[in-house]
Amino acid sequence: MPPRLPLPEVLRAAAAQVSLGVWPEGSAEEPVAVAVSGGADSIYLLCALWAEPSLRPRLRVLHFDHQVRGAASAADAAFVGAFCAALGVPFYQGARVGQGAASEGVLRTARNAFFAEQRRSLGFRIVATAHHLDDVVETMLLRLARGAGLTGLSAPRIWQPFNDGHVRWRPLIAAGLTKVSILTTLTAAGIPWCEDATNAQPVAVRNRIRAWLTQGGEAALGSDYAQGFAGSAQILEQSAQALLEWADELGCGLDATGKMDARGLQGRPPALAHAALHRFLQGHGLGAAGPASLASLVTALVAGRDTQVSVLAAGVRLKAGVISVVARTESFGPEVRSLRQGQLDPECGLRWERVDVDEALWVSLSRGDLSPQCEVILAPTTPVPLCWRGRVVGDRYCPLGAPGEASLGDLLTNRKVPLELRDTLPVVMAGNIILWVPGLPPADNARLAGPCKGALRLTWLKPCLSLNLPL
Repeated sequence: MPPRLPLPEVLRAAAAQVSLGVWPEGSAEEPVAVAVSGGADSIYLLCALWAEPSLRPRLRVLHFDHQVRGAASAADAAFVGAFCAALGVPFYQGARVGQGAASEGVLRTARNAFFAEQRRSLGFRIVATAHHLDDVVETMLLRLARGAGLTGLSAPRIWQPFNDGHVRWRPLIAAGLTKVSILTTLTAAGIPWCEDATNAQPVAVRNRIRAWLTQGGEAALGSDYAQGFAGSAQILEQSAQALLEWADELGCGLDATGKMDARGLQGRPPALAHAALHRFLQGHGLGAAGPASLASLVTALVAGRDTQVSVLAAGVRLKAGVISVVARTESFGPEVRSLRQGQLDPECGLRWERVDVDEALWVSLSRGDLSPQCEVILAPTTPVPLCWRGRVVGDRYCPLGAPGEASLGDLLTNRKVPLELRDTLPVVMAGNIILWVPGLPPADNARLAGPCKGALRLTWLKPCLSLNLPL
């Protein structure tokens, strides 16, 4: 059950007590969209922005139902809608296609697609989100463990522009607020919020870091460690900006054709080459590339050596001191599409049908005669209907015979599937459960146990002409 709202006039009086003291950049008239989940952080943010009379009429609330927690998710949406009605703020709601558990990457992609759709229809530029100092700490620890550079370690930033023209504004970071201060203020004012039980579950890495810090962060690092992390993040952001300004002075910026003259980076510090390269890749929508993907390019830039590598399914070439994206394989993207029994999907080349597995076919399958490159047969109890999408960050499943789940990216790496081809592979699912990706074994939970009637045969009839997946 969602928390009970006080009377509208009582709620408005309570919201007026929540102060912030930081305001968005840009026009004093443009609308500001506020992402509100119903949790304490986003409710605080909404109240604090609403409490400023000049900002109040400019607010638009966006709520996205991830469809992860069933009735609890629907209750959160109803709570946020009622909260906005009490404050007199326009409320816009979206929901993910599909239900049940999904990776953080899938949920983030679906949420961002909803935000983009609302930007087009409502015409706003600024999206305010409720990140606070604890989020800065968790993000920095996560990215330190992954070997991130200056740009990654300075996230989440207070004011972050994106290539599509919109800006993410994080005023709670600018105000120096922590989770404890947010909860204290809401409790004192009598403002209710929703609790998401999944935030306490040790499934997501961020949740485990949060629990670890809660259990001993202050004892080990002092009571003000969150402010210290935030201060370091600001210094790192300033350092990254200084490197980019140096790169500009050397003539190493993105030109009108999408190329970058990188000759000025030769013999310079690798950190400078890394910063310039990261900005170049961001300009081509490849900013999510990890440090391991960039290492050889950075080395070549500093050495002034020609090279060509694959970065997130794109071919990136450095030749005669000029770096460019020369080839790119389009991903299928995160949108979930249905698969109809017996019908070939012309976009991805997949088809599924029912087949009977007799003794001879079972013996052949047991010998491994059927390669998973283009065809698999699944247990008749496999849930239907089936659907498919492109690969997204965070995809995991347990392949046939494996002891447990593994990252889809790691599985493709182990099979030596070329980077530039991985996003051309359809991911076949039943609901949110991955069943098969061409070139990999089917999911262990769809294992065929023996001869049977009505098994599911999945066939991929549209592999890339250049595709040569290892068997």
